[in-house]
Amino acid sequence: MQVINYNNFIDEQKRYFKNNLCKSNDASWEDASWLKNNTGSSWLLSRGNTSISFKWIDGRSKGLSTTEVSLDYQCFCKAMLVYSYRQANGKVSPQKLAAELLVLKRWYYSLKELTENTHPINISTETLNHAYFLLKQNSSAANLPDHVGTFKRLQDIVNKHGFTRKKLEFEIDLKYIGRQNRTPKAKLTKELLEDKDIDENQINAEKLISIQTFINIASLKNLCQSEGEKILLNSLLLSIVTGFRSTETIMLKKDCLIESPMLDPQTNEPISINGKIQYLLGIRYYGAKGAGERIHWVEPSSITLVKSIIQNTLEITEEYRKHLNYLRQKNLKDFLPEVIDEMPDDLIELDDLIEHFFISKKQTRGRGGQRDAILSTFKNAQVKPDKVSPDGTGELKFYSKETLNKFIVSIANYDAEEPINKKFEFEGKLVNIPYEDLLFIVQHGSTTLSRSLINKTNITTLDNRVINNFLGTGNNKSVFEKYNLKDSDNQISKISSHIPRHNINTFLAIAEILDHLQAMLMGRVDIEQNKHYQHLSIKQISQNASLTSNSNQFRTSNELMAVSEEPMRSLKNNIKSPIDDVLEYGLMLFSNDKDLENNLKNNLHTFDNANEVSNFIEQSMGDGYFDDIAKAFNEIAPTEPDKAKELIDTHAYLHPLPFGSCMRNIAAHGCPKRLACQSGASCVNFTVTGRLGELENLRLTKGRLTDQAKSLADNSEFTLRIKKQIQNLEGFEQKIMVGYSNKTPVNIYSAIDTEHSQPKTLAELFSLEYEKIKANDEEESKC
Repeated sequence: MQVINYNNFIDEQKRYFKNNLCKSNDASWEDASWLKNNTGSSWLLSRGNTSISFKWIDGRSKGLSTTEVSLDYQCFCKAMLVYSYRQANGKVSPQKLAAELLVLKRWYYSLKELTENTHPINISTETLNHAYFLLKQNSSAANLPDHVGTFKRLQDIVNKHGFTRKKLEFEIDLKYIGRQNRTPKAKLTKELLEDKDIDENQINAEKLISIQTFINIASLKNLCQSEGEKILLNSLLLSIVTGFRSTETIMLKKDCLIESPMLDPQTNEPISINGKIQYLLGIRYYGAKGAGERIHWVEPSSITLVKSIIQNTLEITEEYRKHLNYLRQKNLKDFLPEVIDEMPDDLIELDDLIEHFFISKKQTRGRGGQRDAILSTFKNAQVKPDKVSPDGTGELKFYSKETLNKFIVSIANYDAEEPINKKFEFEGKLVNIPYEDLLFIVQHGSTTLSRSLINKTNITTLDNRVINNFLGTGNNKSVFEKYNLKDSDNQISKISSHIPRHNINTFLAIAEILDHLQAMLMGRVDIEQNKHYQHLSIKQISQNASLTSNSNQFRTSNELMAVSEEPMRSLKNNIKSPIDDVLEYGLMLFSNDKDLENNLKNNLHTFDNANEVSNFIEQSMGDGYFDDIAKAFNEIAPTEPDKAKELIDTHAYLHPLPFGSCMRNIAAHGCPKRLACQSGASCVNFTVTGRLGELENLRLTKGRLTDQAKSLADNSEFTLRIKKQIQNLEGFEQKIMVGYSNKTPVNIYSAIDTEHSQPKTLAELFSLEYEKIKANDEEESKC
């Protein structure tokens, strides 16, 4: 049986080598050397002088003497290297393969020392222990953990294919603190072992999301303006929820969501609540680093958020997919959009390219400015008009459809063999996905925030560089910089595309999830990688319980509600005042059009008299809160400014309600509708103002009404009235969100340090909450 398994393993790798790796002029499978002096195999070339030769063990290797390797074992070594290459999806350096080959040769040397038969099926645990003993005697202690890791990785491959007489059980447990891994955690551990005086509260916060940065990310839901920004934000939010690598997020398909009914473990029947079958939500994805095609099962409380992220992305990209499908319908004979194809004339005037060919990001540019931007783009691409005609004091420029198509082809790799397909190697196979089947696709230029024009004709995919530029770790302007979103140290926020993965893995470690389950949940093959993603202080776990008294100051901002939009369940006891909001997440929203006093009074609704209310209304008419007054004011103001001012003074009442305000003097005259506006009923006197806490309180009411509507008959009069109220609330909600998008979040509150440092990252906050839950559970178990 072992011989059959061995031969199958060798044959499979040999076929893959010949069909996928070996090119003309490359070294063949039978050659004794695949890479020497940087020649031999195109798939192994690198900048260094790495050598991959199979026939001899170099006598200069520590603890070994010059030895010739048998042909059977050479074949085994070749197959192992090809398998490693496939397991890493081709993303493996020749240096790594050379290191693995050296370990395999050490196994051969020990195999020959211990037995006369050097066929690979005779490799045993004793062989590996002997090889490690020789290595340990002749190697630096700092390098041993790396070697042990290679031993175990190769052992796993052998055990997986089952061609040795007994399962290999080599096991050495070493902690790595070598010079090649000078991470903050490694240095801290080394200092601890040397009994140095260290800060036990220190945490490597650089690879975690800070609380303030998380709040800034949540606020981007209302701030992002262009479609490109919204798509990139959705990819970030999905990474935060799932912990996906950026490459895994990029390769998600539009139909990646799957639903599976939750089964009762006793009856094996679907679980039903109130007549509705309960489902688990999964995301099918291409796992990186040998993880294979996998399904990530979404945590139940995040299902609504994940669905909304994907649905929103599909809605934004719907027109992109239509354009791609149109290109395929005409067999990619050219890349012109349908609207250009439908124009009868071959020559297209420059003005016709505006909106059909390009989108200007700067809405205030005007027609002339947009023409200038297009001409500048054409000039940089060396595109010249095919015809120029005089037009009064200026001239009209015309471009043929052929010229325009050549311009499209010159952008975003559209001159490739399959320009609108994503091709990549996965599990030893070539995967070819049409762009329209991918979830995250964008218009060329829409992801560069400083760019003035977007090319509608060129649809592309995301890549790691684009994502990191957006998040602030690249060379271009970031979304945090664009909207002036700063961290608690007053520096512009920034994170890398991989930080959400570190964040999720740290959460799992804090929650005491077993290492093998962490690896499974993170889509990780190598369990040893967990430790590089767990960022905890030495003292943190033991100290958390004493910190919980301070945790209330740092509850996550209710701006997260703007991301998830999950309906709240109860209005009672949840009404928030503006001060509650300020204390909860330390932000105010300032408008550039208002002075400091009006900004403060608007955020907190602290107007002292009618004159202040009148000034606020006049300065806020551009925000869309007072449309009726603004319309009348604009009609009167040019000819009768005094009457226009009098109009505002007449309506200068803003009696604060749980959400919104009443412009009737209800303090004196009461409300004839008994504040029906607070249930979404229409009222001419009601308005929203954009103060803090207003959006959250409105959403509480909307959530309560939505729950009521679900339990009512579809066509009853009462149900229709409830739905109308919900519709009204959604209109006011939209007004508030539009108003927020024109304001800048300003950090005005910082925590005061106490005996213990306050949490600055989400992971620290999570740890506090987890310890509090544990403490409560322990108390209940004692009762």
